[in-house]
Amino acid sequence: MSENRTDKTRLLSETPVSKRVLSVCVVILTVETLTSFLLGDLLRHILTLTVATLLLGCATDNRQQARIPPLPIPGDTTRTTAALNALARAIRTSAPASAFAKRAELFLQAGRAQEALTDIDEAILRRPTVGTYYLTRAAVLRALNQPAKALDNARRAEISGVETPELYTILGDLSQQQRQYDKARLYLARALQMAPFDGEAYFFEGLIAARQGDTTRAIAFYQQSLKLKPRYLPTYNQMASVYRSLGNTAAALAYNSRATDYFPANVELIYNRGLIYHAAARLDSALICYRQTAKQQPSFYPAYFQAGLVFQKWKGYYQALTNFQKVQVLKPDYPDIDTYIGFCFEKTGQYEAAVAAYTKATEGNPRDGDAQASLYRVQRRLTWQRNGYGNPTDYLPEPTRTETGPVRRTGPILDTARVRVLTIQPRTRLPTRGDSLPRTLKPLN
Repeated sequence: MSENRTDKTRLLSETPVSKRVLSVCVVILTVETLTSFLLGDLLRHILTLTVATLLLGCATDNRQQARIPPLPIPGDTTRTTAALNALARAIRTSAPASAFAKRAELFLQAGRAQEALTDIDEAILRRPTVGTYYLTRAAVLRALNQPAKALDNARRAEISGVETPELYTILGDLSQQQRQYDKARLYLARALQMAPFDGEAYFFEGLIAARQGDTTRAIAFYQQSLKLKPRYLPTYNQMASVYRSLGNTAAALAYNSRATDYFPANVELIYNRGLIYHAAARLDSALICYRQTAKQQPSFYPAYFQAGLVFQKWKGYYQALTNFQKVQVLKPDYPDIDTYIGFCFEKTGQYEAAVAAYTKATEGNPRDGDAQASLYRVQRRLTWQRNGYGNPTDYLPEPTRTETGPVRRTGPILDTARVRVLTIQPRTRLPTRGDSLPRTLKPLN
């Protein structure tokens, strides 16, 4: 029994709270011993109580800070959930700015960028002088596709004295999005000087090379990025995109498959696989991927658009129209969607609806030549119908089907009684005389 009690006492003494209490008691006893020789009893008790209050207050602050857990490893859902719960308790208890900032980073890792923006705004509101908070907000705004605001926050973090590889990588990415490639390379070079094994910096170097048309260097940077950071999804997508544009379907599918092994539930990978099949003219496989993408994420409008293109290629205009209309509902400002819808209406004989769609397209973009030409064509066809002339193609002779052959027209397409067709006759003889130049050159006078 005595050994068990000794072990329990040792365990209690090793806990952080017990250590703090023991240290406070030691300090109090030391203060009492010193003041008993120098001061009276009243002053000794007052001084002892003051020191004890200050020390216990510091211990309380330390305990409150200890409740904020460190950031877990990305992808560890169990620890992420536990950390979010702990941070929520800390925010309800004392609401420190650091708790909001850490929860914003966790939300960003989980793909909940809008919630992350709310938390990091609150953290900056409470402590506006912390430069790392502006760095976090820059990363959140970059995830929300707001590069201009993200660049402003990243520069403010740099002015505040933040010097980390993450900051310079973000600055490099945002600069290349603004097509400032030289400045982006300087930032990325600085990031690689501080962290030579940062795979994300190599990825953005490859992105710059690809945008400048240097495919060989881009592939080399992407491969280096995958060696250093094999679970970075954008690198796989870019590698598959590069090989798809080069016509190397096998390599593009290989990188897409490797990414699927790491991220089996990612819908974008299924959609990208459909793009690879689509570029290789394997439309059946592409349509299967687009349908699977739309089934897993019904709000993913690019899948409906690509499926509409497949049906349009097959002349299945009713199915194409259904997919294009879904795109219009999900994203009304999708480029040229009204032109595609008008084309499907035109091909299915719904000319009034086609005129409305083409008119909407031309009003939205007056420089859209295709929409204007299509609008004129359909309006002309409607004018023929309203005047009782029918369609222009109705004036062609009716086709007949022979017993042994395909469809054959019964009469000539042109009325030869009214139109005289002059055929090109071959030349009867060729000019076979000798060289036209004189044999002897006469001097000029």
